[in-house]
Formats: sequence, structure tokens, C-alpha cells
Amino acid sequence: MSEGPLFEVELYAFEGTSGSFRLTPHEFDVEIGGRHYERCPLERSALALGAEAAKSALELKLPPDHALVRHLLQAAITGEATAVRLAVARRDAWGDYWWLSGTRWMGRVLGVEVADDSARIRCESAQVSLKRIGLRRLYSRACSHVLYSAACGATPILATAEVIRSEGRQVELASLPPEVAGMLAGGWLQTPAGARHMIVSESYAGVELLYPVGLAPQTPVELVAGCDHSMPTCAARFDNLANYGGFPFIPTKNPFSTGVF
Repeated sequence: MSEGPLFEVELYAFEGTSGSFRLTPHEFDVEIGGRHYERCPLERSALALGAEAAKSALELKLPPDHALVRHLLQAAITGEATAVRLAVARRDAWGDYWWLSGTRWMGRVLGVEVADDSARIRCESAQVSLKRIGLRRLYSRACSHVLYSAACGATPILATAEVIRSEGRQVELASLPPEVAGMLAGGWLQTPAGARHMIVSESYAGVELLYPVGLAPQTPVELVAGCDHSMPTCAARFDNLANYGGFPFIPTKNPFSTGVF
């Protein structure tokens, strides 16, 4: 390799069960090792120097309408984990051959927040995740299973509807299908392209989503019922008590503060 001046570029890889994305903030797309990294106006938070860099949290900023943002919002609904790797590639100032010089950061996506002008992706380093002491399941009255996951085992309740218009987070529908009426809070609206948008509430006119989305009139959408993770809902709505993941009979009396008797 040349001892002349070098160009350096960051490469971001997002890997999940249902999809993967490879992005770079470089001004052009980058091909390296048979993999294509798409140019994206991506910004990141500062990382600590030296050995502490691997432990730092990472926050990324990118356009709110990017396909990665839609994927992560859908993954949040289904409970899918997404791994993140930040690598560095270099090339000679006058050459066109890139080579990997190492991995700068590894971790996972914690969540995504969408605003009008940008989306922020919060990530946790792999070192922090591995050192955290705790259990994935919670000892609580409410069910801790992700709705419709393998652990939940419930059969999805869904119906189709047609969009009249959408404005911000509000989506007006031609009619609210009776199959899912009164059940949509905590569920999602799915577009023909497969993007899922969480529903926070419903009304006679339509639904309110967690984040703004633009949908053209007459767009057919799929509405999927949600769950409040309570035992009565599990029984009445899904007939799924055999898989209920909560502990409804936790004693209300605390023996450490009131005594055993």
C-alpha cells in the first residue's frame, strides 16, 4: 500500500432478521469486499477516544423518510433486534481501491425517534449490552411477550381499509372494519409496500399513528389489532391464555413493609 496521503470513509452496516442496510456518509457510493454501501446524509455523535470508544453510546441522524428508518420502526413493533457495525475504509488519494482498516464500533439499535426534519437512531455498544445484568422476562402482572411473536403465539386479527386522506399522524379511512374496531390501539397500519406504522388510538373516522406518514387517497392498507398485554384481553380477544406471559396473581401485599400476617 502507498505511503502517500490517504482518504478515510466510515461504513455503517445494519443487520436484522428481516433486512440489512449498508450506508456511508461519503459523497459517493462505496464498493468494498463485494458489498455496496449506499451514500446517505448520515451524521453521528462523537465517540470517546482510545479504548473507551467501544463503550460509547452512538446516536445517528438521517432523513426521516429513509428506508432504514421505516425498517427500524417496523422492527420496534415486532421486537426484532438490529445489530450495528461502524467500520473504516481507506484508499490512496489518487486511487480508486478501498480497503478495510478496521472496525471502530459495534452494538445494537435501542430505538428511533422521528421528527419533521430528521430521524435519530439511538444505539448501545456491544460491550455495554454484554455487561448488563438482568433478565429479558419481567415478573409483572402484564404480559411481557411481543405481540404475535413466537412466544406470544396469538393469531393476528386483521382487516383491510381504504385511505381517504392523511395529515400528519391522522389517517382518515373510508370505514373502520368491524373485525378490528375497538382493538387497534397498540396494533399497526401496514402499507402496500410492507411498511408498518404503530397505531396509538382510533376513532370513528380513522386512526392516529405514532409518527407522521404520507398516504395517498384510495391507498389500501391493512389494519392489525393491538393488545394491552392484560389477562382479560388475552382471553377475550385472542383466546390465548395458555401463552399468557404475565403473572396475574402476584400478591398485592408487600411482606417486607407490612409483615407476613
